[in-house]
Amino acid sequence: MVVAVCGIGCGHGSVATGPLSRWSRRRNFLMPWLNTGSGTAIREKMTVRTADRTLDIFESFARRQRPITVSDLARELSLPTSTCFALVRTLVDRGFLYYLRPRGAVYPTGRLGQVAESIGFHDPIATHIRPILESLRDVTGETVILGKLQGLAVVYLEIIESRQAVRYTMAVGTVRELHASSIGKAIVAAMDDASREAVLAQLKYPKLTDDTIRNRGQYSRDLEEGRKRGYWTNIGESSPDVMGIALSVKIFGDLYGINLVGPQSRFNRNLKAYADALRATVKKVGAIRTALYDD
Repeated sequence: MVVAVCGIGCGHGSVATGPLSRWSRRRNFLMPWLNTGSGTAIREKMTVRTADRTLDIFESFARRQRPITVSDLARELSLPTSTCFALVRTLVDRGFLYYLRPRGAVYPTGRLGQVAESIGFHDPIATHIRPILESLRDVTGETVILGKLQGLAVVYLEIIESRQAVRYTMAVGTVRELHASSIGKAIVAAMDDASREAVLAQLKYPKLTDDTIRNRGQYSRDLEEGRKRGYWTNIGESSPDVMGIALSVKIFGDLYGINLVGPQSRFNRNLKAYADALRATVKKVGAIRTALYDD
């Protein structure tokens, strides 16, 4: 049995069990001012409803892992039945869903997996950067995360899980609160003054734990302490007894963050070694960023 410390901010201190337990929680943020890139699960004003609902359908199948009738799917997703039927009909016509029998339950074909596999096989981050992140995981024994800003939040792009029985675990694509993220702090600290001010002017500070930063003054002081220390931390700010340290790095000409995260007790014993290993990793990733960007 694996005991997994489930996500900084995930359930605010919940523990997940199982071989590869993963939780994710959708958050709502408005972010009209910042380039967010693609692939975000964040709902915003400019969301295209049809695309959003289509993704909801596939996420529903990933959760339930069994066929479902269109009417039941519509109820689960709180969609008008006619809308759900139209979406399903389009996905069936495109070969992404199939009916087990006429007017019966539907389920995804293998086409989506093939498309995703083809995309993933050529992912420049997975090809060039993941092996470096895996080395950091092997050296420290802790979970390693690559993330970047998505508006007023942080999205996890790559996660290399610790192999230890008690470990941090979270799904790729999960979105976390910016004010309680070591990755977020590292990236915000590395921004130019104007960009940082644009973030701070809109950032909210909801309480996640008793240690969560609650206002701009506390956040600004935390950023400055990270500069002096040489890395940025999250110490129980979004989940009790969980700690993360992070540094920023430029990839594809944009700011990303690399994070080590795990139980606070292990970090307290190994913090200097962990920080040194993280710095070495960021240096390696930074050395290949030009080649990646040129590709």
